[in-house]
Amino acid sequence: MNQKTLAGLACKIEDIESGSEVFGLEFEKFANRETDPKNLDQAIHNVLLGMELISVVKNAYDEIETILSQVKHWDSPGLASNLENSQKSSLEARISLKLRELDQVAGTFNHKGQNLLDGSISASVGTDSHSYLVVGANGSPENRINLNTSLNIPAITSKTLGLGAVSISSPQKGLKGLMLLENALAIISRLKQRSEALRTYLQEIKRHLATAIENHHAANSAPDSYGQAREFLRAANDFLKKNQDQC
Repeated sequence: MNQKTLAGLACKIEDIESGSEVFGLEFEKFANRETDPKNLDQAIHNVLLGMELISVVKNAYDEIETILSQVKHWDSPGLASNLENSQKSSLEARISLKLRELDQVAGTFNHKGQNLLDGSISASVGTDSHSYLVVGANGSPENRINLNTSLNIPAITSKTLGLGAVSISSPQKGLKGLMLLENALAIISRLKQRSEALRTYLQEIKRHLATAIENHHAANSAPDSYGQAREFLRAANDFLKKNQDQC
């Protein structure tokens, strides 16, 4: 017996009815202050300003470290014992000029008109003078970073670093000066670590803010995607109903 196979749909439609609406999928738009894209964009802007400030601070620390390392190279107890008095006087004059350069360099670094190494961003200043960085969609305490306590940058000069007594007039004074210079370098190193920790923290905050903005855009575009999917289901339903008699 000959058998004839007809092309058709071997199916049974029970779940989709013609003209039915699809419910149950609602997409909530982020409309509150914490997820408002404008506020999130502003927060990212603030974070970038904070990272920019830290970059300026890092450049200042690098220059000061370079100066201190150079003076440390000159202030060697062994070198002092091998120099004539006139040579010692000449080298001490160079050291004095270099330390003066340190003071000048420290006074030139600022961000948005605020000097960064004059002690104004120190934790020791009055709390009413502290600087804050708002890194969230609102200015609540948990979204504010206190730069004075996070960076805690003291006034940096050759005097505050204890370098006023640096001298190579004798091996003993040269040794003392060397210890003072090593201590100053250790101070700058700790300050660099503190600023780098804040930079890392701000980078993490920036990633979270960027994700929040992406989620906001996804939530806003989801209803459109849902509408397209619903139209597709309607078209598929009409097609299936038209061919239902063949199943």
